[in-house]
Amino acid sequence: MAKGKKKAAEFSLKSTSVTYNEIPGGGETEINLEGTATGFGTVLGTMSLWADGPGADSGRSSWVGSGYLENGEVVQGTGDGFFEKIGKHKWRVRSVVRVSSGALLLSDGVLSLDGRSYKGMLTEWS
Repeated sequence: MAKGKKKAAEFSLKSTSVTYNEIPGGGETEINLEGTATGFGTVLGTMSLWADGPGADSGRSSWVGSGYLENGEVVQGTGDGFFEKIGKHKWRVRSVVRVSSGALLLSDGVLSLDGRSYKGMLTEWS
């Protein structure tokens, strides 16, 4: 997504693997994802979720990934935010993502165990 050209984009990603790690005071879940995002082509990345304790319904999140554009360019992004449980095996994840193209994006999506999906919207923060 080139800065100034699009204000919002949809993303639809699927989990390819999940890793759990014990950390002091809680746990970390690393979810490898792949799919597509409007203006970013094919997207590959890892979302990490940190829970403050066993069974926590909310916590911190982070994203590290790349978009592979049709023109051969690669756009990388990193983000930080929060997650919260919103239903049976569903979590809302909201974060700020910094992209190598210079854009700053607000990401709002839903992780769902059903279908192992992560879907949502990216909005350019200008």
